[in-house]
Amino acid sequence: MDIATLLMAHYALSLGSLRGAARALGRPVASVSAALSRLQSHIATPLTTTTGNRILPTLEGRRLARDLRHAADLILDLATFSKMPDQAPVEQHAARMSVSLLALSRLLVVARTGSIRSAAMEIGIGQPQLTRQLKSLEQDIGAALLDRTASGAVPTEAGKGFLILAEELETIWLRISDRAGERFRRTSRMINLGSVAPLGRESRIAKILAFLAAGWTLRQPHNPLYISSTNAEELLSGLNSRHYDVVLLDTVDVPTGIDHRVVSRSGLAVVGSVKAIEAQQHDLKCLLMNTPLALPSLKSGLRQKFVSLSEDILQPEERSRLSFVEIDSIPVIANLVIEHGYIALLPQWAISGLDDKMKAIPLPPTYDMQLSLAWEKNARSENVASLVQRILADGGLMEA
Repeated sequence: MDIATLLMAHYALSLGSLRGAARALGRPVASVSAALSRLQSHIATPLTTTTGNRILPTLEGRRLARDLRHAADLILDLATFSKMPDQAPVEQHAARMSVSLLALSRLLVVARTGSIRSAAMEIGIGQPQLTRQLKSLEQDIGAALLDRTASGAVPTEAGKGFLILAEELETIWLRISDRAGERFRRTSRMINLGSVAPLGRESRIAKILAFLAAGWTLRQPHNPLYISSTNAEELLSGLNSRHYDVVLLDTVDVPTGIDHRVVSRSGLAVVGSVKAIEAQQHDLKCLLMNTPLALPSLKSGLRQKFVSLSEDILQPEERSRLSFVEIDSIPVIANLVIEHGYIALLPQWAISGLDDKMKAIPLPPTYDMQLSLAWEKNARSENVASLVQRILADGGLMEA
């Protein structure tokens, strides 16, 4: 990392524009964009989002803005120690200085130890290498920063002022880097659990996830658990890409090579208005053929159960005539049933205490929905899966 990169990144963030920063610093837009990318890559977190031609700071970008602004002020002061082209704005001169923060840090070690030899030993590099780096730094600055004597190396008058600024800049950079390091350490310890989306606060999945989150924190306070929700297809893809350590699936179709264990089961029912169901005299085939359906997408386990049901009671030509809308939201599906005369396939827990205008036809146990914990066959995932099962078993949430 070099001081020009920090300066360009600060201008891009503060002005909210790569082009604006490029104009202010007299640099190509591509150079400013590359500087911002280098900084984001180094600290391993995005600092901006893009909206049209504007760039907006992320939350982390806002948090770092004060440190970056302070660093930019120090860099502009450092630039005044070097020889600038006539009438060149200091900002434009500083944006061309390829002075590395590592070189500044090593200069500070030399100043503290009073010897290039001692500094080289402390840093762990050869004395000739450190000498070359210091000479290169002085050439970049265009001023002598150290007086080299037989007894050691001491700052010149210019070097004394330069070192004060360099030390303050190093403090800021270490603070920024430490934040990045902590994020990396936290991310490396974090366990990622993916789950099908809970169907409501009272759903079995919601209760399982809440109990698991509370139990995990007690048992693994230094290894945070991150829980996210999506559909079964993306959960399996995430397992394969190692994005998830373990997943909770509502599908019975688990690919080979993935271990799994059933956590719980739930009965299903076809739900509709009293009028719709009684008109068909509880005849499922007539009900499906003559009433519009509200169904989740094919990526969900609930839809897979509906496919099995329809294949069991309808001919292919009949299935092609089904009228349905596809919605991945149980609350919306419930409203279509209650307010608009649709029928739907829902878990039995979701229909307890039905409105008196609603009626349900429970399905046989062969159509039960199962929730399974799944994981890849590797040591990390197996350990996570084992702990998840113990936590859920302690709460009576694992199927025997």
